[in-house]
Amino acid sequence: MLEASFVLIAASAALGLWLSRSPNRRRLEAWQRAVAACGLEIVEESAGWSPGLRARAGQVYARIETLGDKGRFARISIEAPAPPDFHSVTIRPQTKLEIGREIEIGDRPFDDAYFIQGPTRLVRALLDAEARRLLIGMRDSWLTIAEGELQALAPNQDVAGVLSRLLKARKHFAPPIHILQRLVDNAANDPEPGVRLRNLLLLVRELSWSPETQGALQRACSDPVAEIRLRAAKELGAEGRGVLQELAEGLEDDAVSAEAVSLLDREMPFERLTSILGLAMRRRRLQTARLCVDSIGRRGAPAGVGLLAKILEREQGDLATAAAEALGAIGSPAAEPALIQALQSDQEDLRVAAAKALGRAGTAAAVPPLKEAAEDDRLDLGLRRATRQAIAEIQSRVQGASPGQLSLAGSEAGQLSLSSDPAGQLSIPPEERPE
Repeated sequence: MLEASFVLIAASAALGLWLSRSPNRRRLEAWQRAVAACGLEIVEESAGWSPGLRARAGQVYARIETLGDKGRFARISIEAPAPPDFHSVTIRPQTKLEIGREIEIGDRPFDDAYFIQGPTRLVRALLDAEARRLLIGMRDSWLTIAEGELQALAPNQDVAGVLSRLLKARKHFAPPIHILQRLVDNAANDPEPGVRLRNLLLLVRELSWSPETQGALQRACSDPVAEIRLRAAKELGAEGRGVLQELAEGLEDDAVSAEAVSLLDREMPFERLTSILGLAMRRRRLQTARLCVDSIGRRGAPAGVGLLAKILEREQGDLATAAAEALGAIGSPAAEPALIQALQSDQEDLRVAAAKALGRAGTAAAVPPLKEAAEDDRLDLGLRRATRQAIAEIQSRVQGASPGQLSLAGSEAGQLSLSSDPAGQLSIPPEERPE
């Protein structure tokens, strides 16, 4: 009996020694050291086959538990007081299977790493540069924020580091959060231009009534990024006209300068507009050049005909087509030679634009070239329609003419006059018919 007791005691001691040296026990001890290093006090723990613990510091609670059968990873969760609506914020690793409307912050590496949903104001206010730095540092830990809780996975040897980063992130999200001021600060100071722009646009869209928004727009007019200066100047109205003028003339960003020209349009002096056009042509800022050409056409300024004619003669593509359209809008006969020359272009849309422009700007001398252009390319139905319409418009401007009543005059070769032919055909008098 005594011998059996000794055996039982020895077995119990051996079991205790085994448990004290088992992987689960060592894991729990490592977790204990980790929470202590982070300033947390253990309030609950369990050893055995699936170790875990719960610790706290004030109103902040941390939970660590074994993940998976082999226990190589731990799941770490943090709960704490949060701003209103934080429970509606979801941040999780980005995958190809995501469904639903996502919020993009404007920081490309961060947006590529995480899928984000929730109240837009709160999300943008919370995810400033420091918050993104903390969260991107845990992208390999399968960080998730959902239902007001931060959660991450970590190999057992990395528990202390991941726990520390989670606690710092949670502290950054702790209330009170002044959303308006956070958005203003982000619009002014975030190192990522995309983040600054999105915060600024949110202020304009949802908080335009606020004096802070007005101040943010004024500061954004000095932003190093041209697009941000453009958006701010556009929203400031008359106060932003000077910035728009600088952007239009600076040609730092072709798309931005083009939009600045479009916004200013008739407010810009003609001489300054043509100066920008010339500089845009030299620097090959073709979007800006196109908007300048359009503006000259809308103004109907005969002084711009010479410059537009040169563009029509020297350029190809959309810019040449825009020049033809602008010459048509001005309607000056001085544009006729350049437009007639453009009828011979191998660019289909340019030929059509030139024909339409001649309908507004051409004289009777333009009719033969228009007919010739239509005959040379019978398959181009758009050109044939444009030439017929242009000839009809020219006819309507001849004193006393009715449609189809123009003919070549025998007394002045190459000139058109009214024909008495009742058929109203464009014809050559008999004495001048070719052999």
